[in-house]
Amino acid sequence: MEVAFGSSKLRRCYEESARATREWGAEVGRRYVRRIETLYAMRDFSEAFRQPSWRTHPLKGGRERRYAIDLTGAWRLIVIRGATDTEVTVKEVSNHYE
Repeated sequence: MEVAFGSSKLRRCYEESARATREWGAEVGRRYVRRIETLYAMRDFSEAFRQPSWRTHPLKGGRERRYAIDLTGAWRLIVIRGATDTEVTVKEVSNHYE
């Protein structure tokens, strides 16, 4: 699958795992990198729904094509599904309840 990043910060955190750890902590940083690596390896976005621990779900409230993928606890990865099922953009990492 083609993975794009919504900001250079998100790209750098993927490319330099130590930066992801500094940004979000060890567990969230590690899972962020793993999730991105797995997205790259997928054929299309529908495979994300077959990863039970990810709990992939669409966001509500008029945020069309936006999905949340669980990282750990309240932390989640927000992605935007592309024009085709083989494109996704990493939008943000957020603490859902903060």
